[in-house]
Amino acid sequence: MKFAAFFLFILPINLLAVESTDTLLLIESGTLAARLQEPGLVIVDARASKEYALGHIDGAINIPVDSTFDSNSRTGLLAPVSSIQKLFSEAGIENDHRLVIYDSGRLLDAARLFWIFEVFGHQQLAILSTGFLDWKNKHLPVSTETNKLPPSNYLPAIKSDRLATAFSTRLAVEDDNKTILDARTPAEYQGEESKAQRFGHIPNARNIPADSLFLDNGKQKQLRPLEELQALFSDVDKNSRVITYCNKGKAAALTYFVLRNLGYDVAAYDGSWVEWGNDTSLPIVEPGSPLK
Repeated sequence: MKFAAFFLFILPINLLAVESTDTLLLIESGTLAARLQEPGLVIVDARASKEYALGHIDGAINIPVDSTFDSNSRTGLLAPVSSIQKLFSEAGIENDHRLVIYDSGRLLDAARLFWIFEVFGHQQLAILSTGFLDWKNKHLPVSTETNKLPPSNYLPAIKSDRLATAFSTRLAVEDDNKTILDARTPAEYQGEESKAQRFGHIPNARNIPADSLFLDNGKQKQLRPLEELQALFSDVDKNSRVITYCNKGKAAALTYFVLRNLGYDVAAYDGSWVEWGNDTSLPIVEPGSPLK
């Protein structure tokens, strides 16, 4: 990938040499491998615990992304703030830690956890560009040892502008200054398939499937180069506020992450279609209706 050589992951310039493929919130494996022992750097594995136990980046701690969902909800809603605060505190995350998050390589879990940390006001964040499988295939340091940090007192500084709700998304439907992006498949957007009771999409939403963010090389998932991502979203007004949604929030978080790299003012709707499509009080564009 030929990304611009900028990196918002805040490290002193003499501590982190930026590779030409690093970008705003994305870090390549070579850069990370060279800095595994850096003080204040915490690598977070967003995969399930059983995957982590089979092998992970040397020194990484495990925060399974599924532990961030509200166990009392059938939608993709975030767990209560107190629950996530406890989760991060028990994991030993400090507010000034520099975090690099990774998953298997699909980036969905990593992006979801990245978005949650941004909602909680964490400022020093990046995602590993190609995930654990690529890291392992490159014979970079791997371990099966469970890593634990001392418990912390993580203090969230909630950024409500990063989180969209059913209410704020409903308001956005009628607001010309807001853009709603549907990250689901075209079949789901058009109402041919659905993970919810109802079929269709949120009114005025535009469909840019999450799968279109990746190069189709038949191998390791790889985000498109920055210029291609810019072209993909070229019709999305940068002066508008963007809300992304999918089925349960992971693909929406990935689109959120890409748009953050592209400089958009964006929020992710965590309840997404599973909440919206099951709430008959909310409007939808049904199959066969003129798309709008």
